[in-house]
Amino acid sequence: GRVGWHDVIEETLRWAPSISALPMRFAVSDIPLPDGTVIRGGDPILTTYGAAGHDPAQHGERADRFDATRATSEHLAFGHGVHRCLGAPLARMEAAVALPALFERFPDLALAGEASELRHVDSFIAHGYAELPVRLTA
Repeated sequence: GRVGWHDVIEETLRWAPSISALPMRFAVSDIPLPDGTVIRGGDPILTTYGAAGHDPAQHGERADRFDATRATSEHLAFGHGVHRCLGAPLARMEAAVALPALFERFPDLALAGEASELRHVDSFIAHGYAELPVRLTA
C-alpha cells in the first residue's frame, strides 16, 4: 500500500524521537531488580525511553531500521500516561501540515552534503542535529 504522511511522522517519532531520555534521577532507596541487581539508594538512574522504539520484541527484528510501512507505530516519543506531553497533538498537527507543504513546494529537496557529515547535538537527553543543510530548488 501507499505510505502516507501520518505513517512517516509516526515512524520518525519511533525511530528518532527528539527527546530520548528523561533527566537523570537518583534512587531514594535500594531497588532490587528481578535479575538480582540492586540499585542502591543515591545511585543515578537514567531512563532512556527512546530505546523502547528500537525494541525487537515490540517492533520486529528490524526495529533498528526506518520503515514507514511498519505494522506497529506505537512509541514513547511523547511520554506515556499522566506524563504524556500536552503538546503532542500540536506537534503532530504541525508536522502533518508543514512536511507536505515543504515537499510540495520543493519536490527535489535534498541534503546538501553527505548524511555521514551531519553533527548530532551534544546531549544525552536530546536527539537531533546541530544543523541540517538542505538544497532547495523550485
